[in-house]
Amino acid sequence: MALSLVVAASLRAAAALPALPGRLRVGIGATPAPALVLVPQDLRTADPVRADELIDGVYVFAGRIVTRTDPFAASPPNVEWAEALAGFSWLRHLRAAGTPEAAEAGRRLVTAWIDAQARGRPMPNSVALSAERIRAWIGASGLLLAGADQVFYRRFSRALWRQVRQLDFQIARLSPGIERLAVLVALVTAGLCMDGEDRLVARASRLLGEELDRQILPDGCHVSRDPSMLVGLVLDLLPLRQLFPARNATPPAAILTAVDRMMPMIRFFQHGDGTLARFNGMGQTAIDQVATALAYDETRGLTPASAPRGGYERLEAGGTIALIDTGPAPPPAFSARAHAGCLSLELSSGLETIVINCGSPSLQRATWRMEARKTAAHSTVTVAERSSMTVGRGLYTAGLVLSGPREVSCQRLDLTLDARHDGYLGRAGVLHRRRLRLAAAGDLLEGVDRIEGEDRAYVLRFHIHPAVMLIPTEHPRAALLRLASGEGWRFLADQPVAIEESVALTLAEGPRRTLQLAVAVPSSAAVPAVSWSFQKLERPRPAPAAEAEPELPL
Repeated sequence: MALSLVVAASLRAAAALPALPGRLRVGIGATPAPALVLVPQDLRTADPVRADELIDGVYVFAGRIVTRTDPFAASPPNVEWAEALAGFSWLRHLRAAGTPEAAEAGRRLVTAWIDAQARGRPMPNSVALSAERIRAWIGASGLLLAGADQVFYRRFSRALWRQVRQLDFQIARLSPGIERLAVLVALVTAGLCMDGEDRLVARASRLLGEELDRQILPDGCHVSRDPSMLVGLVLDLLPLRQLFPARNATPPAAILTAVDRMMPMIRFFQHGDGTLARFNGMGQTAIDQVATALAYDETRGLTPASAPRGGYERLEAGGTIALIDTGPAPPPAFSARAHAGCLSLELSSGLETIVINCGSPSLQRATWRMEARKTAAHSTVTVAERSSMTVGRGLYTAGLVLSGPREVSCQRLDLTLDARHDGYLGRAGVLHRRRLRLAAAGDLLEGVDRIEGEDRAYVLRFHIHPAVMLIPTEHPRAALLRLASGEGWRFLADQPVAIEESVALTLAEGPRRTLQLAVAVPSSAAVPAVSWSFQKLERPRPAPAAEAEPELPL
């Protein structure tokens, strides 16, 4: 009797889940999967070389190469490689190639994944990865299904619909966060592209609008304070916005307003060379993706000078740009990529970047990632050899910010900025205050860093871009910087300056050695403040050509 009650209760619980019975019927082939009626546009750039590699069975992900007919049967060289393979975002390269060979390779790999799932082969499995795969399959469906036989068509459709139903079932369990946003984008995309999914579209669109309102701040920053989130979201939402009128539906206002708010912020974080400032998890800038996103910008190219809700400031004059992090640590749920870089700055002149933060490595190696998050990897002040925030290492708090700057004050008047943060108050008993002034001509950036509170040693660091040549001088408090264009700058401080090794983690070729300017102060009681400046040097003018003597008539 007790067993019967348990079975009955289990059946009632299953009946209470509306998505579950349909998912089971499709799994055994009793119900046909909905037909795909739309294929969304993919705004991310494709690489024909990558398509040729995939056709030839060469799989290059996360810096590793595996050559095998069925990559899902191979032992992955690392977790990042396995996740990149299972996400299927590389299908865009085959889609762009558009050849019969590319279509055959895509069908072969999709079939291999379905077979691996049926055999229970261990593979990376997360809701974010499932969302990425759903969008990739739908985006490449035109290539995969054109000329496909009925067997593949049925298997593909059922596997796709099964994944959509699983995500739809799981969305209620996901707490607000980046993963939930990715899942909702995938569900709305699937609902608009599949026939007969009006209820899914209505429900997921409403939830997506709520999540965008929660995560995109009024000034256009993402709540995580990671600039890279803006580009990715814009490239996801623009095609989604185009699908609604194709289905005679009106997109939620939150989708339209979120894109409009984020566009100016992409410009806000840009240096003259097109790269985005390396704050809070920003890695290598995909210049092509940034350019594509901004091509759809309807804000007429306006660049704000301040992002008070996101916690950033931009000083710009005479072709010189200084970007400053003036915000507290993001909420814990969105802090997995946050960096301890409060009051750090980046500096560029024209098309060349001078001062950087180390940035986040493109290959997510745990050691590199943790080192890059420390205050010492940023162009700001490090107190008592500590970081201004604490990162969790426990089972449930790994990577999340447990403590950090909470009170960050910032006052600005034109090109003068005065900011202070309390990230070191609990750990070292001090406050860090930074004052900056950019000259109206853009040829001089002056700064003062002050430590207020207990007597502590501190170090002021400026990480220099690898393309800049750093030249020591006979003056112990000065150094010269020569840019690739030949432009010269001079760094001057009122304390001795040392040139030390550093690393740039966000270049296209991977991590690269570089140098940093370091001003170490052994006692804040003796030296509470350091004044410094970056000054552009005038190029020597060429001597005027001597005038030719007039010829005398003979």
